[in-house]
Amino acid sequence: MKRIVVLLTRMERVDEVVAAAAKKSKRLGAGVTLLYVREERLFELPVFSRREPSPEAIREHLIEQIRHTGGEDWAVLVFDDDPVDRLLLEAEREHAVLIISDLTGEERAVLIDRAAIPLWLLEPETRHDCPRALLIVDPAYMGDCGLSEIRRIVDAGEWRAYMDYQIVPTMGTDLSMDPMLDTLNLDVAIDTEVMEARKKAFEECCKSEGIPARFEVGELGIVGDILVHAEQEAAECLVLMVEDRQTLLAGALAELAQKAGRDLLIYYRDFCTEQ
Repeated sequence: MKRIVVLLTRMERVDEVVAAAAKKSKRLGAGVTLLYVREERLFELPVFSRREPSPEAIREHLIEQIRHTGGEDWAVLVFDDDPVDRLLLEAEREHAVLIISDLTGEERAVLIDRAAIPLWLLEPETRHDCPRALLIVDPAYMGDCGLSEIRRIVDAGEWRAYMDYQIVPTMGTDLSMDPMLDTLNLDVAIDTEVMEARKKAFEECCKSEGIPARFEVGELGIVGDILVHAEQEAAECLVLMVEDRQTLLAGALAELAQKAGRDLLIYYRDFCTEQ
């Protein structure tokens, strides 16, 4: 049976994380493994804090929360420290089809960089059912492989798609040879043929899926452009189809997760299992 692996690091978020995982479990017909990983922070060391419940007491509490959702085929594991390593090890061991995580900050950035399967990042204090999803397609993304899998994961009532094409200046002159060169007058080489081909493929793919699409040449940087468009579309979540870890969009994922204020689903093309 398919498995979803869920990471919980904040007990105060247990209700929202379990509820979100239960919905994804029913939608995908997958079992769930819930990892609660306790991290001992400086202000929570024993000398400063009350005694922690035992791992078994925590596990029983989590099982009770799961019962309230009517969840079936759940496993609960409790660990101390190293949340990213423990999560990825369990996901690999179970051949998981999806990771769900409540991580924030630097650990979330590490997880984004290392995850090898589709990754759903739960933003605190937001809704997680995503009635309106914004699909962000990497301009380098080849083909439409993965789109039907993404739509199985995300139960959105409305979809919009967006491609932000970034023009990267190329300089024919070696600036190190002439430090007084006026950089404002550098020519920007635009490969219009490649850009138009990407635009056409993107628009045709979205049309075949019945998704309204918008293609833009970016002006505010990739993160700024996406956030502006997400606000314009009133999107509750962002779904990112990324070609590989070397593209501009891939390099912006951690910053985007930090600033988006919404749930993110990150899907690399090599995750695709479609034939």
